[in-house]
Amino acid sequence: MDRPRPRLFGVVLAGGRSRRYGGPKARARLAGLTLLERALGILRAAGLETGVIANRVDDLPAGPLPAPVSVRPDLTPGAGPLGGLHAGLTWARERGDAGVFLLGCDLPLVPPAVVARLATDFDAARPKVPASPGPLGIEPLCACYPVSLVAAAEEWLSAGRFGMGEFVRAHDPVVVARDQLASVAGAEHAFLNVNAPADLERAVDLLSLQAKPD
Repeated sequence: MDRPRPRLFGVVLAGGRSRRYGGPKARARLAGLTLLERALGILRAAGLETGVIANRVDDLPAGPLPAPVSVRPDLTPGAGPLGGLHAGLTWARERGDAGVFLLGCDLPLVPPAVVARLATDFDAARPKVPASPGPLGIEPLCACYPVSLVAAAEEWLSAGRFGMGEFVRAHDPVVVARDQLASVAGAEHAFLNVNAPADLERAVDLLSLQAKPD
């Protein structure tokens, strides 16, 4: 008997121009793993099957990816994270999944338990996103999205509207407050975004602190 598919398909965004970082962030290494490997490991530890959205081979680490994983490009290249979400939702719909858990590869400190909590009681009609201390107030690149949003994403992309935060807020999101995740070890640094080399150094320091015994 075949194992039932998970309701959510874990999708890692591994594209982007990485201008501030100075090179493909998916190839950067943290504690012996590339950021892409870490993102895939986070989703898999939360019990999700995984895929990668990336437009160029040069965006990915050299050598074989952790098996089994497939890679697809954006259907609308150059549209940023919303283009990646659209491609991921289309992929999930083909698979027969209810939605995707989208994770940016530049969020290497997300605990798998945070992913699992966000995926619990997934809403089949609304995005589910965590509150974040960042400028948007939410973290749309560590969030759940139903496949019912495929058509809306297509409409936004066709209209040249690429704002990910704006898209999420326009679709009545379920926002998970920070205190609802506070009991998860490491949640206070879950949304550290590696945009520049200094951010990667900060992530190294935080991992070292987390590894030290109390």
